[in-house]
Amino acid sequence: MSLIAFLFARCKRAALVAACIAAASPAFGQALNPAPSSMAPAPVQAPGPIIKAIVVHGTQRIEAGTVISYLTIHQGDNYDEQQVDASLKTLFATGLFADVKFGWDGQTLTVDVVENPIINRIVFEGEDKVSEKDLTKEVQLKPRTVFTRAKVQADVARIIELYRRNGKFAATVDPQVIQRPQNRIDLIFSINEGPTTGVARISFIGNKVFDDDTLKAQIATEETEWWKFLSSNDNYDPDRLTFDREQLRRFYIKRGYADFKVVSAVAELSPDRQNFYITFTVDEGPIYHFSKVVIQSNIKELTPAALRPLVPIEDGSVYDAEKIDKSIDALTNAAGTKGYAFAEIHPRLKRNRDTHTIDVIFNIEQGPRVYVEKINIQGNTRTLDKVIRREFRLVEGDAFNRVLVDRSRTRIKGLGFFKTVDIKQSPGSQPDRTVLDVNVQEQATGSLSLGAGYSSTSSFVGQFSYVQTNLFGRGQSLQATVQLSYISKQFQLSFTEPYFLDHQLNAGFDLYEVLTDFQQADYESDSTGGTLRLGFPTSEYASVGLRYTYRVDHIRPFAGAPTAIQLASGTADTSSIGYTYAYNTLDDLLKPRHGVTFAFSQDLAGLGGSLKYIKTAANASYYHPIINDDFIAKLQLQGGYIQGYAGQHVRLNERFFMGGDSFRGFNIAGIGPRELNVHGQGGQNAIGGEAYLIGTAEVRLPDFLPTDYGISFSLFSDFGTLGHISGNAGIPNCGNNNGGGAPCIKDNLALRASGGVAIGWKSPFGPVQIDIGVPFIKESYDKSQIIRFSAGTGL
Repeated sequence: MSLIAFLFARCKRAALVAACIAAASPAFGQALNPAPSSMAPAPVQAPGPIIKAIVVHGTQRIEAGTVISYLTIHQGDNYDEQQVDASLKTLFATGLFADVKFGWDGQTLTVDVVENPIINRIVFEGEDKVSEKDLTKEVQLKPRTVFTRAKVQADVARIIELYRRNGKFAATVDPQVIQRPQNRIDLIFSINEGPTTGVARISFIGNKVFDDDTLKAQIATEETEWWKFLSSNDNYDPDRLTFDREQLRRFYIKRGYADFKVVSAVAELSPDRQNFYITFTVDEGPIYHFSKVVIQSNIKELTPAALRPLVPIEDGSVYDAEKIDKSIDALTNAAGTKGYAFAEIHPRLKRNRDTHTIDVIFNIEQGPRVYVEKINIQGNTRTLDKVIRREFRLVEGDAFNRVLVDRSRTRIKGLGFFKTVDIKQSPGSQPDRTVLDVNVQEQATGSLSLGAGYSSTSSFVGQFSYVQTNLFGRGQSLQATVQLSYISKQFQLSFTEPYFLDHQLNAGFDLYEVLTDFQQADYESDSTGGTLRLGFPTSEYASVGLRYTYRVDHIRPFAGAPTAIQLASGTADTSSIGYTYAYNTLDDLLKPRHGVTFAFSQDLAGLGGSLKYIKTAANASYYHPIINDDFIAKLQLQGGYIQGYAGQHVRLNERFFMGGDSFRGFNIAGIGPRELNVHGQGGQNAIGGEAYLIGTAEVRLPDFLPTDYGISFSLFSDFGTLGHISGNAGIPNCGNNNGGGAPCIKDNLALRASGGVAIGWKSPFGPVQIDIGVPFIKESYDKSQIIRFSAGTGL
């Protein structure tokens, strides 16, 4: 045997052949690679043997072919240690395997794998401060995914960070695994939350103008106190601390301190790890004033003189950064209403540090024209796309207009179908194209409501209703109501199609029946009727509604009933037509901050039927932020008048009855004319009025409880009057003394007024409303209702 054959026989791995030859004989190495006498070249590695087969062992769920597909070396290739090492790394990188080993016998490449198990379910134990729902959202591992130790450790870190954001800095997480058949496992995160780490003290350094208490009121983080058991902000949260820095900056620059900055915000953990001590170091700087405002417009139709009154900045006033933002919005809207939807407003501040004044220059330029290429709608799992698109003031192909986009957002949110509505822009296929991405979050549009009220006259009222305002996702409204009380039973069915025949026609009908057994008023009655409705818009903010109503009323007095009731006895049918003009500019129909509403309606009865009258009603309201925009003021005025014609007087059940929701602090029909009993004593015999005028002043308070609680407060005062009855059929008006002892009518249009607090709560089982109203101007015969309560649940 030659030397070369001997060495090949001894060296099993091709990669070591050259090394073996070189080690056996330097002379042989030279013979194998002859070279010039000056220098010998590096040896060339000979290719390895051909891989005749690749065999995979250890797979359970994964096909062997899948494993082979991940390899960088294949059957028919020359065996190469580097390629084997690369294949090993590739298989581990898939996350599918807990262990991988390669074997080589000179002909067959063997791959032995141990698969990572599949997660059967994930369980959290010991959680209390953080809900299981929030923990599930936080972790990346999910059931039916591959288990890896690296992912588990990453999820442990996420859980610990989540607890730290909730003030649990001592929380620990122990991941545990329970083996299941078929290489499945249950993953358990055993959590020890530990004590809540509170905030013992919040301090400020460098503040001279505002004291610590004032600055504490501006930030979200609170000091821990025993009575703040409902608060969730009395613990240390790094993200909240960042928010607090921004809140302090906004507070100062809104009050003229343009150079203000938070130098540092340090949170120190106490040695016992029970509390944090937070210290803000601030540099207030001097106070600045506006010097002058200059508007430079490159658009001829937008003159500075016409735009200057829209800018809410007065020369010499204290600098306020928010006023600059409001000025930009006002100028942008003004340009949009003039047809310049692409106008760009660039504010420039010129600061004079010597005089502590700031000049503001607004540059208005015509921006490039951009068109809406596409409108994408996402998140509407129930509501049809067309229901949302028909509220858009823009269509694909229109020129982009920010004012119309904002108006579209308001209209979509005003539907009441969505919890949030977000419209964002993204680049289109061309520089002059934009895509509008509409993201909505749907909320419950159906509700089963349970209402209850308590009257000072010992009368409970219960109401059950089913309301679906987005029937089958088409935007249609269906309402069925049953109201039961000690004196009445009411049944109502209503349906509304907002886009009748796919046009902007609001069509619908109402069917109702009211059964009354008012023993204290000595009568019983029933009313059965229906209404057909049709409405259409007259402008972006105004609409007109038409209606026809037919109703049959039966009034049956008891023996010895008051005269006013006896006069109204019998059967009467009403056939009336009417209209309503409505105007609404509210920024949010559900929770408005600014805007006005106005409605004027009239009904004419006498086109058939036995009753003839004209009824007129009006309602106007105004919303506006006050006191640093934190409080929302509401002023409302409503009134009505009904008058018979053709010799008829207004029937009892056609008059106005006020109280309850319409006049808080008083019972339903708690104010207005009454027929007093013998000797002029007040009874339950409200007989309504033909004219009323009621005003409301209300202030919605800022949320001083965490927003997550869903609790809101308002202060209100209702004031007004109800009265005027024509044709008393000989029943005298009550004087100061009714010595004759005969029944009389008290009708003096006296002023009533009440005040109180309204509490709203978006509870887990539905909305809850509590009105606490106390009358402070009233008549002796009025009926009060101090507390009014209602609750409901959503579907």
